[in-house]
Amino acid sequence: MTEEPESATRAALAALAATTDDDAVAAAVARARGEITTGVTGRPGAGKSTLVRALSDRVSGPLLELHGVDAPDLPDPRLDVDVLLHVIARGFTDADRAVLTARRSAPTLVVVGRPDLAIGGPEKCDAVRAEDAEAVVGWWTAACATARRRRDLALCAELETVAAARPATRTAVETFLRDPAIAAVRGAS
Repeated sequence: MTEEPESATRAALAALAATTDDDAVAAAVARARGEITTGVTGRPGAGKSTLVRALSDRVSGPLLELHGVDAPDLPDPRLDVDVLLHVIARGFTDADRAVLTARRSAPTLVVVGRPDLAIGGPEKCDAVRAEDAEAVVGWWTAACATARRRRDLALCAELETVAAARPATRTAVETFLRDPAIAAVRGAS
């Protein structure tokens, strides 16, 4: 999302907050407007730590190294981050495919950690080489905008449910949902 629509969305949220003190509305807004989280996964030795170090001062928000992909002594990683960078180093394995399948509709990038590996893999997966930091950061920036739009859409749906159950909040939520910035977010889906 460009800065102008994001600013308009923040203004609409501020107006909503000014017109209702409903705890359910406040909780939904807080969840939706929190920082976008980025996770880095991969099999042991794939280059997760190297990628985290390379990106740590180039991306904003939490950047979490997630362990457990194809690691028998660890539980499977929680993949509930907004954006995922999945590092491969020895070609695609069943464990890699499982991660990508679990993230099917969420922003996920395959980062190829070894220069001798071909970029490719499972259908419909974005992939870049780890040494191309500009490409990784560029993809990450776009993925964060996608994640923010997804959160904003989820917020609208949650607020509709809150408004239906709480008549005292309904007018404030309906006004928010009719705001041009919010209507644009909903129409862009």
